[in-house]
Amino acid sequence: MVYIILPVFKRVSLTVSFVESVRNSTDLNVHFIIVDDESPGYSNYITFLNSHDVTVLKTKGDVWWCETVYIGIKYLFDNIQAHELANDFIVLANNDVEVNNGTFKIFDILDDNCILHPLTKLKRNGDIISSGCKVKSWLPFITDHSIDKKSKLTSVDMLTARFLCMKGSVLLKNGNVSTCLLQYHGDSEFTLRATKKGIKNCIVNDIEVHLDDNDNSAINQKSIFGYFKSSLNEKKSNSIKQKYLFLRCNFGPFKSQLIVLSMFFNGFVKTFLRKIF
Repeated sequence: MVYIILPVFKRVSLTVSFVESVRNSTDLNVHFIIVDDESPGYSNYITFLNSHDVTVLKTKGDVWWCETVYIGIKYLFDNIQAHELANDFIVLANNDVEVNNGTFKIFDILDDNCILHPLTKLKRNGDIISSGCKVKSWLPFITDHSIDKKSKLTSVDMLTARFLCMKGSVLLKNGNVSTCLLQYHGDSEFTLRATKKGIKNCIVNDIEVHLDDNDNSAINQKSIFGYFKSSLNEKKSNSIKQKYLFLRCNFGPFKSQLIVLSMFFNGFVKTFLRKIF
């Protein structure tokens, strides 16, 4: 069995597109766990309530990504015996990606000690978008997002959760997503925790998912004012607060503050260079 945990907030058309892309791409026995965070409308919940291959759950509303995913994983832990779940495949996915026939070949190389993510490309132009990174240094904060073109797998420390794949045995070993975080970096914390437990995180270079990018979320920031504004907005991935909460899961308060400053400075320099070049 393949369980796909899908946290959603509005954007029903994207959810339908994702679910249909999965249904049309594999003959595997797939069951979707859709967790709707939209209160009071719960439009995704209503849309999929009577779907035979979907379990729909609700949050209390506006709890953001981490708690929404937590609820989906907890549902599996509460309703499936551990010895059964260990042999299943688990995917943490976003509804803004689409899969194809080749995507599910990723299950052929999963084992009891790895988490894998396909290569992510923008649907509109085929540009490669980061699916994870290797941390070369925490202080100063330096990461490597390059793909190892000489190998089928690119080993990384952290992965995104656009289509994050693992066996149930790995999920049981690593535990649930942290609810100490809010919207962003929950996937980074989850996979970094796995790295520290000796679980391998890899990007599969020859298997792809395609990102819709309908809200320009993958467009590089070029406005210095926009960069500062997003840094202070806790609902943005660039949020200083959210980065600090992520780091506090792994480091003490003083070191976390220093790394956040390094992250902020790095981002500012990148934004400045994009603006002038």
